[in-house]
Amino acid sequence: MVLKLTTDINDLEKLITVRLIQEDAESVCSLMTTERDAIFAMAITPYYALFIQSCQEYMGETFIEGEAAKQIKDIRNYIKAFGGGFGKSKRRVNSVDANQDEQFRLQLRFDFMKNWNIHLNLGTYWNEDKHVIGNTQMYADFLGIDNVFNTENGKKIREIGYQMGSFVYSVREGLSKSMTIPEIGREKKNVSIDYFYDLNTNMNDVLFKDDAKTLNLFYLNLVSSMNFVKYILRPMFFVSNTWLFRIEYIVTYYTYRALQRLKNYCENNTDIEIDIEELSNLLNIEKGLFQSKFRNCMMHYNIENQGVLSLEYIEKPFYGIIETCFEGMDFQTFQSRLDGLSKAIIEYLEGHFNKEGIELQHI
Repeated sequence: MVLKLTTDINDLEKLITVRLIQEDAESVCSLMTTERDAIFAMAITPYYALFIQSCQEYMGETFIEGEAAKQIKDIRNYIKAFGGGFGKSKRRVNSVDANQDEQFRLQLRFDFMKNWNIHLNLGTYWNEDKHVIGNTQMYADFLGIDNVFNTENGKKIREIGYQMGSFVYSVREGLSKSMTIPEIGREKKNVSIDYFYDLNTNMNDVLFKDDAKTLNLFYLNLVSSMNFVKYILRPMFFVSNTWLFRIEYIVTYYTYRALQRLKNYCENNTDIEIDIEELSNLLNIEKGLFQSKFRNCMMHYNIENQGVLSLEYIEKPFYGIIETCFEGMDFQTFQSRLDGLSKAIIEYLEGHFNKEGIELQHI
């Protein structure tokens, strides 16, 4: 693809915006056509929804039909669910936990057993290196599943999947008629997530080092998202894949923001206790990566009139957006710094779990 067909920056902004959509569509379609693992399918759904919703916002039109339109938007919004005030995050994790707890309690066969607190109400999923990459409460939350035992859930999820797949196929087919199809390099295909660990959140499970259940579930949701991107999704693509680069940036940013809100909350409230100094040190690492102009173009497709492109850097990786926004810093340097920050955040979050003390089971 030759970018310097014109020296008009406005035309280039429009061209590159469309090209970014096309590249992302090819990456998403590549996953949709090769991955069949059920856990992977649940975990990847918010990132499919992000692509679809961002496309619709740029196009100024809703193409997803029926109830699925709202569901896909809600699934996309889960990516930033804990980026607001911690008080809201606390209410969210407690509400989901209470709902799941009641559902599993009611599955006990005899009424006299329902108050025994012997049920398991949270399932966690792990890779072979003992990194947790997902959990059942998180999936039920962003998929909008109120009752995990409802037999209609499958029909609902299949409809969402059909709408997502149809949209992605339509976008890539439409763009291929006028633009050369980009080649998407893959490192791995047909991944499987093979390990689980079930527990009861009402009890002090060996997995958790903290006493506060709310904080445990909050950390678990954050690290599940971070680890899925880092240890499952990242190894599937070549390091130069810009769709995955943006996903990692977005997830890291909202995790960073969630921890920032936790720190603010704990500085003004006493019901949750953390090591504020330790968290402050973490939050001071690479905070300059999240400048608003760059962040906006990472989360939305409309880069027109945003001042993130320049003719000087247009032939650089990721169209020189990083060089333009960060005073000449190149893509590889930025990516390395982002990787270092995400690893530091994961190390902090995993430090609150006793993962070596649990025994994983094979699915």
